[in-house]
Amino acid sequence: MKRLLLIYLSLFMMIPVLGFAGAQPLYTAQLRYSGKVYDTPGGTLSLRTLSKGVRVDIYEVLPAWLKIGREGTVLGYIQREKLDDYTVESLVPALAPTYPGVQNTYLGWVAAEAPVRDRPGEDGETLITLTAGARLAFLNVEDGWAKLIFKRQYGYVDTRLLSELQMINASADAHDDQAPIAAYTSFYKISTDEDNIGRIKNLQVSCDKFELIRIMPGGNFNFNRDLGPYRRSNGYFPAIVLVDGGTALGYGGGTCQVSSTLYNVVL
Repeated sequence: MKRLLLIYLSLFMMIPVLGFAGAQPLYTAQLRYSGKVYDTPGGTLSLRTLSKGVRVDIYEVLPAWLKIGREGTVLGYIQREKLDDYTVESLVPALAPTYPGVQNTYLGWVAAEAPVRDRPGEDGETLITLTAGARLAFLNVEDGWAKLIFKRQYGYVDTRLLSELQMINASADAHDDQAPIAAYTSFYKISTDEDNIGRIKNLQVSCDKFELIRIMPGGNFNFNRDLGPYRRSNGYFPAIVLVDGGTALGYGGGTCQVSSTLYNVVL
């Protein structure tokens, strides 16, 4: 039987990020915008300002910050939004995932209500409380706490609140042919306004359609072709969509999050 490629959606908005550090630069890229370099992530001490178009080396990728350097010298941290993602080149493909991919190592199922805390330990601030059945992709597990990414920061879940914790087997020679080979969690906002309710329904509709798809050897997958058309007759609901740089109400609004989550799984 074929091994599975899994895609999971939870609560709140998706942020494609990773936590990966190395002793040598992992990537090189140009800055899309000029930006200040700080001594620490989120720090207040500005060390210098780099101009738009400057090429930098990337040593570490955090949810909202990059540890950067130039010509073998580490300079500090700059906001990720300053980077031109389209110019990123991997310097050590064997050590780092394709930017901005995430190498999650575990997949977990929430058994009951589980708070996501801003640091390991019961004294950590609760960022969000997940309900039973939520499925999460974790970067790693240490001292009983599973680490994930939540809204441009790390979050931590007590593994005692998980009903199951399964290792992701990315290796081609894995013995379990039913084990997931990749997983990524994105978050979406829950509110009761009509437009957002339509968006939530569209997420469910598109995921249900996605589960029915089987790609045979030599085949291909086209998101819009295989999950569309985005019409009422195909089960979709009106929700906010992006049109010509603005927003409008259209059938299928929100399905782009499923496609971008899948993209991060593949990365």
